[in-house]
Amino acid sequence: MGIANRPPDRASIELAIVGDEFSAEVAELKARRKKNLGMGGPEKIAKQKERGKLTVRERLGLLFDKDSFVELGLLAHQQPDRGGEFDADGTPADGVITGHGNVDGRQVWVIAYDFTVMAGSMGAIGEQFKAARVRELALRYRKPIVWLLDSAGARIQEAAGSTFAGTGYLFYDQVVMSGVIPQVAAMLGPCAAGTAYIPGLSDFVPMVKGTSSMSLGGARLVKAATGEEVTDHDMGGSQVHCYESGVGDNEVEDDAACIAEVRRFLSYLPS
Repeated sequence: MGIANRPPDRASIELAIVGDEFSAEVAELKARRKKNLGMGGPEKIAKQKERGKLTVRERLGLLFDKDSFVELGLLAHQQPDRGGEFDADGTPADGVITGHGNVDGRQVWVIAYDFTVMAGSMGAIGEQFKAARVRELALRYRKPIVWLLDSAGARIQEAAGSTFAGTGYLFYDQVVMSGVIPQVAAMLGPCAAGTAYIPGLSDFVPMVKGTSSMSLGGARLVKAATGEEVTDHDMGGSQVHCYESGVGDNEVEDDAACIAEVRRFLSYLPS
């Protein structure tokens, strides 16, 4: 195909559809997309790397077949009427990436927490309008669902009020999905409070050695309540859950190995 017959790029198509009248709005939309794809920003991403962890979007890139991921709710952010201190610019995608893609050609749905955005905490928008929708669609179409867990749990600023009402359906949904669709919970970082229940209700749970942990309360909470000094890994690291409690199934060395285990598990399922 010659240059003269080359199809127009996406930007040209968008402008052709909306016209010059909305060019400013299209530019703003592109800027918001770019910002949210950047997650919590360079500084937070650097800290994630210092901990030996991949970013949530790097993990998704390893999980799904190339160019197959379809994201839902990219432009979501914390809402001013949802309690706590409102910060739209500081909460890209409201801290959770949701959507579906293919793993060896099979459709799989995903809920992936972004630790670079408010420590991957569960916000009302991210849970009620994004994650809940993914669970609904995975169950409706009888497709596997994967959680990529790296989260401090419920966002306490929002959970304290009525705006977080109804999020208990997270656990109800998992019970309903049990035995109907495969559920995988990959622990790639902390899984505290609300997110700590997800692995226990899932079918396959790989854990990353040294970075993942699961407990209802963190080490600082334990010290405040009892005075005892422990670490998150003492209470719920991979050594505890893969060798003692039985919640974890496979202990792996790093994020890439963890995602590989998820793909291996999914490969055993019928197409």
